[in-house]
Amino acid sequence: MEVFGNFSIRMWRCAIFLISAMAVPAFGQFETDTIPPGVVPRSSAPVNSPTAAESPAALQAPQSASPITQPTPAITPAPPVLLLNAPTTTADEKARFLTGRRLNPGSRLASLQSTPWYLDHSKSYSSAWRGFDEKYFSKMRAWSATQLAPRVGTPSTVYYLFGGPDFINAYALFPDATTYILGGLEPVGAMIPPEQLDEAKLSTGLTGLRESTSVILQFSHFITKDMKVDFEKTDFKGVLPILLSFLSLGGAEVVGVQYFGIDKSGSFNVTQNPQAPAGMLPGVKVDFRKSAVSPIQSVYYIQADASDGALKSNPALLTWMRKFAPGVTYLKAASYLLHENYFSTVRTFLLQESRAILQDDSGIPIRFFPPGTWNVTFFGSYSGTLDLFAKYFQTDLSEIYRSGLPIAPLDFGTGYKWKVGESNLMLAVKAGPAPLPPSGLLPLPQQPPTLPEPVR
Repeated sequence: MEVFGNFSIRMWRCAIFLISAMAVPAFGQFETDTIPPGVVPRSSAPVNSPTAAESPAALQAPQSASPITQPTPAITPAPPVLLLNAPTTTADEKARFLTGRRLNPGSRLASLQSTPWYLDHSKSYSSAWRGFDEKYFSKMRAWSATQLAPRVGTPSTVYYLFGGPDFINAYALFPDATTYILGGLEPVGAMIPPEQLDEAKLSTGLTGLRESTSVILQFSHFITKDMKVDFEKTDFKGVLPILLSFLSLGGAEVVGVQYFGIDKSGSFNVTQNPQAPAGMLPGVKVDFRKSAVSPIQSVYYIQADASDGALKSNPALLTWMRKFAPGVTYLKAASYLLHENYFSTVRTFLLQESRAILQDDSGIPIRFFPPGTWNVTFFGSYSGTLDLFAKYFQTDLSEIYRSGLPIAPLDFGTGYKWKVGESNLMLAVKAGPAPLPPSGLLPLPQQPPTLPEPVR
């Protein structure tokens, strides 16, 4: 099994499922199982991280060479003892335990953090997070503060469909949103409380967690096929453990977890477990805050099919999401599903209910953003698509990037073309009253008037 401390690059076989009108993938991406060649592991050189100093592994001081030559008597460490009389672990304790952040001494799980297997987990996850923070998270936060926030402000709602449990990228770009709505086909999942598991199952569960998040922490997007397998292997199943991990890695305090179901009328119903009643779309809501004095923020994950056929038979998803409008939409590594006619309903929803859309080229085609309706700013470089998605190459988008418009570079990678210098982002803001960029930012270039009209 792979761990971050000794990560060996696997080559996944490219696989793509045929899509038909009768059987359509919904929120889930095409199964892009290829990691581009030439990838090397990240350096584990320490950088400033919101969690590195809290890692139990960071508390283990390196042993200096001793001038004493006589052997030191071996000391057998005492086995860890769970504090059975301590309160049941909270959602935040579970999140901290998953990611290797220190727990208070009174926690039932605190003593486990001194075991060798847990220290190995803590070191591995800390190293993985430092790499992600250095390569993506901190750069995305800085870019958001200077280029994104001045143009869109602080959104109340962020719609991030087709991203599964990838909360960490949305949080990097929109750190102050009140509500995040994530969607995918991956199961909501659940966690057996860690204090109810023995050490062997805990170690296996934490190893599975590292495997489930390894690709996104290295390349900033999930591989759908791997998620289907990883999410069912251990006692930490589905999306929920990933959400808790990303919140904790991002330095947040988890305040509460609540399962819910959305019925056909679009009403929110609290449920007691991840399996929502028949006819309801299952989901989980996680409340969190940045600090004890910060306002509560919420991330919703909903498991649903967003294809036209599914939404026609059950419009609950869009009915419920509309209650949070207007929002800002974020689309990344979206398998180009919104290029297809059988995702036109959700595409129309996002165009109508969003006051701004931030996306890479795998989101909504550029032809759906006509001048006069949208002000569009382009970033990075459009270097085409992966071979797997060659039919979705956008000639009109390529012409814009080659037109000489002032396009600012990106100092981080994103999407399927994750290497710096190959990634692109497009920010579309609806025309009308909007905050103007401060001096020093690039102006908002208008698209060439020759862009084709959207297909209706």
